[in-house]
Amino acid sequence: MKRFRFIIKRLLSMIVIMFLVSFLVFVVLRMSDADPLTVMIGNNQSTPELRQALTEKYHLDYPVHIQYLRWIKGVLSGDFGTDYVDGQDVKGLIMSRLPITFGLVIMSSVIGSVIAVIMGVAAALRKGRPSDAAISGLMLVLSGAPSFLVSILILIFMTKYVPGYSFIGTYTNFGEFLQRITIPSLIMALTFVAMLGRITRSNMINQLQSPYIATAAAKGLKQSNITYKHAFHNAVIPVITVAGYMIAGSIGSTVIVEQVFSLPGIGGLLISAIEENNFPIVQILVLFMLGAYLVMSFVIDILYTVLDPRVDLK
Repeated sequence: MKRFRFIIKRLLSMIVIMFLVSFLVFVVLRMSDADPLTVMIGNNQSTPELRQALTEKYHLDYPVHIQYLRWIKGVLSGDFGTDYVDGQDVKGLIMSRLPITFGLVIMSSVIGSVIAVIMGVAAALRKGRPSDAAISGLMLVLSGAPSFLVSILILIFMTKYVPGYSFIGTYTNFGEFLQRITIPSLIMALTFVAMLGRITRSNMINQLQSPYIATAAAKGLKQSNITYKHAFHNAVIPVITVAGYMIAGSIGSTVIVEQVFSLPGIGGLLISAIEENNFPIVQILVLFMLGAYLVMSFVIDILYTVLDPRVDLK
């Protein structure tokens, strides 16, 4: 019952946050100097008749709060609006770009998390040895390596030494899709390795030095059971928490690799929409990214209580 009340409370808070942030973004965009009519007309000849027709079509003469209510009503019914620049359906544009972004996030998260946990545990078990120093040094270097710089260096290297490997631009089948996202995903995975690896190492060392580990060893339990069944089980809980937030945040960080590798993803769409003052795309993508972060946060909280029943839901 307590968990049910917690879930309802979190869902309600998520809904409130989504509404408040979406309204704030909607209002701030319309407080900018950009004129939606100018964006829509573009290079076409502007006439009073055309401006009036567009104003009526998009209800731009309504108060801002009425425009927001009409927009959010459409979003809730699956209508994300129309692109100001090309007149395309915003929902269709987003759906066509989701595979790249989701592919990057999922592949980088899985690869980065697995490598990070392995490196972190290995370093903790060899604390104070040269191998620990090497692994820790590598994770420190990776934590300070800018993604855009690594992306450019990899791009130059691949272009020069692996000219036959196609990893830039659009794709036509699943094989090409994997080719396009593999290298960028590995670059994004470096962030997971750097952050989660150090957290795993620190938590494993703390657990291995805990009194219950000494008690388990005194009882004659196998070292492998002590390390992985007891120490690792407790050490990995904070790692999962941080990993969840990193996964949610990585949706926005795909912008860099998508731009460098010319990948048609959500990040690139958001950047171009901001540059073009394409309000319908900007506001729905901000809402989408916020929703992804809140959902991941919610899943982490629930998962945390499953992994550690001692945690009290409040």
